[in-house]
This record gives sequence, C-alpha cells and structure tokens, in this order.
Amino acid sequence: MTADGIVPDMPPIRAPWIIDTLMDIGASEAGAMGPVPLSWTTIAHWQSCMGVDLAPWLCRLLRRLSVEFVSESQNARELDCPAPWTDITDGTNRPTVSRKVSQAFRALINSKE
Repeated sequence: MTADGIVPDMPPIRAPWIIDTLMDIGASEAGAMGPVPLSWTTIAHWQSCMGVDLAPWLCRLLRRLSVEFVSESQNARELDCPAPWTDITDGTNRPTVSRKVSQAFRALINSKE
C-alpha cells in the first residue's frame, strides 16, 4: 500500500510493550497447513528461555492476540476484507469504506495487468 502512496488508518497502540512481547515470541507458529496460533507450550518455553515470568492474564492475552492475528491473516487474503478496527455496520464510516472499496478495485485491476 505504501508503494501506491496510500497510508492505512491505524488504531492507536495504548500498550506497545504487549505487542513487542508478542512479536518477540512470534505472532504465530508453523502448522501442517499454514500458520497457527501460539501454543501454550511455545509461550511457556519463551518465558523459560528469556528468564521471564509473565502474569497469567498476559499469557492469556498473548495467546488471544495470536489467535486473532492468525484469523485476520486468513481473512485478509480476500480483497474486500475490511480492516479489523473498521466498523462498517453503522454506516458512519463511509469515507473509510469508500476508500477501501476503491483500493480493492485498484488491486484487482492491477493484478490482471
């Protein structure tokens, strides 16, 4: 997208250290049919290797973020997939929806050339 000069609207990150921890562990791991969410074993092994003892709520959050990451990664393969933070059901976000539709059509046209 940045090659086209399009800068996506991104939500604010209120706790960047949580995202940093997830990226340090890895947002997903390899499965037989593609990426899968982090296993509890992987999270525990990372803690052991790093000498860190994460709080239980943080372990659950990291696992949940990994599940959401893998899910959205699969959904994002569709050209018309809206950003996960975009609420298109209420109709108040029309400019964002319009821009995303235009981007999807542009990507479709460019892929056929």
